Amino acid sequence: MRETQYVSLITSDHTEHGAKMKLTKTDQDTLDGILDDMWSMLLRGVTDSSDPFHWPVLGTTGKDGCRLRTVILSKAIQPDHLRVCHTDARAAKAQEIMNFGRVSWLFYHPAKKIQLRIAGSATLHTDDRFADKLWSETKATSRLNYCTVDAPGTPVAKPSSGLPHFLLKKVPSLFETEIGRENFMAIACCIDEVDWLRLSLLGNRRARFRWDAKRLSATWLVP
Repeated sequence: MRETQYVSLITSDHTEHGAKMKLTKTDQDTLDGILDDMWSMLLRGVTDSSDPFHWPVLGTTGKDGCRLRTVILSKAIQPDHLRVCHTDARAAKAQEIMNFGRVSWLFYHPAKKIQLRIAGSATLHTDDRFADKLWSETKATSRLNYCTVDAPGTPVAKPSSGLPHFLLKKVPSLFETEIGRENFMAIACCIDEVDWLRLSLLGNRRARFRWDAKRLSATWLVP
């Protein structure tokens, strides 16, 4: 999908499943019910910062193997199965995605005991309308993550935020954080596979969902 289409999507509802009624346990024992519940949980992870799905683990492939880190789920765009997070363009994961465009996500909800392992292809967005739109929606305090003088991972002699001094005196304004725009990058992942797992004392349940040219195949798996 081209970035101009991304922009039109993020100006509309996050998901077509947002108005679904709360699913019963019976619904969650059907593949259709699981899929609806999964989209709802991912949407909640975007809108509710206290929800466990707001803090997934993103996995990339580096020269030394798999690299993992916690990110913030910033967008869930349906019906194109897009999940979006942000990064500093100078961070190692940006280069890793450039080299190998497949990424994985790990979500776990401790109260519901539901785990999602999501895989898909990722695109990077810095100097385009999609990134501009996301940057405009980012709070000043979050923009500070992209205002460090040196790149993430740069060695320092003592503990440091890496921020310039003028940003440490008070909560910055949006204007003051504009220096971080050049380092801001959006990672958009188009989901093509989800491995769903629900833990239970009476027996775990597992299912897999795959999309090929937008055609869905779903099956139960032995946990």
